[in-house]
Amino acid sequence: MTVARIAGLLGAELRGPDAEVVGLAPLSEAGAGQLTFANNPVKSAAEVDAALERGAVVLVPTSVDAAFPAAGTAVLVGNPRAAFAQVVAALFTTAPAPGIDPTAIVHETAIIHPTASVGPYSVIREGVVIDEGAEVRAHVVLHRNVRIGAHSLIKSHAVIGEEGFGIETDHAGNNLRIPHVGSVRLGHHVEIGCFTTVCSGTIGPTLVGDYAKIDDHVHISHNCRIGRNVIITACAELSGSVVVEDHAWVGPNASVIQGKVLGERSLLGIGAVAVQSVPANEVRIGNPARRIRDNV
Repeated sequence: MTVARIAGLLGAELRGPDAEVVGLAPLSEAGAGQLTFANNPVKSAAEVDAALERGAVVLVPTSVDAAFPAAGTAVLVGNPRAAFAQVVAALFTTAPAPGIDPTAIVHETAIIHPTASVGPYSVIREGVVIDEGAEVRAHVVLHRNVRIGAHSLIKSHAVIGEEGFGIETDHAGNNLRIPHVGSVRLGHHVEIGCFTTVCSGTIGPTLVGDYAKIDDHVHISHNCRIGRNVIITACAELSGSVVVEDHAWVGPNASVIQGKVLGERSLLGIGAVAVQSVPANEVRIGNPARRIRDNV
């Protein structure tokens, strides 16, 4: 594997010699032939110079205008961290083998694409559809009629499509569970973290849009609608019928009361409690969540 090959994958410009790439390393430790990145090479100029002097291959922004040392090689890209992720995914990781682990329990009506993979001890119930290239890891439960979009990743111990917590009382004042039959529909390139739950919609499906990335230990209640490119981080909780619009960000341990809307490109900070909807492009923190600035 050479620097030229990596530059070709990224459509990037090289500054310095072509070389064999032998591995990956953090910027402060990268040596000869090791690939690393610097999102802010001005702030970390000394580390970048040292890594290049040691012969490292450093991904840096195209905006940098500098004479780099000749020992290493700089690769100029738009977003070094994103480019690093692309290279690692394409060249340094091993894709799971397609197929169904023999310990998995798969209902006869489930439809699993031949290029998808289902890991050990997962349970795939009736009517589930798993699209092309999707990966379902170990001990996952996909309840009735769940749909997993193409190239999505469901990490171990996630539960998708079980009933949400909908309770009503009868004439005698006893609690009754409301059936939830809407299931869950995930878009393409979605990620669901370990021990995360995505509950079935009551009548229509709970929806998660393309490229949404949901961290470990997150709870998404019934009837929620998660937009495209949303990020929801660890231990966040969305109550029933919450809408999270495209490109919004929900911080760790944040929670949203039922029926509220987080607007497009809004950001809810760590531990925030949203008891009101959050307008687009706004940052809110605290309990109750309050506005601090625009999300620019």
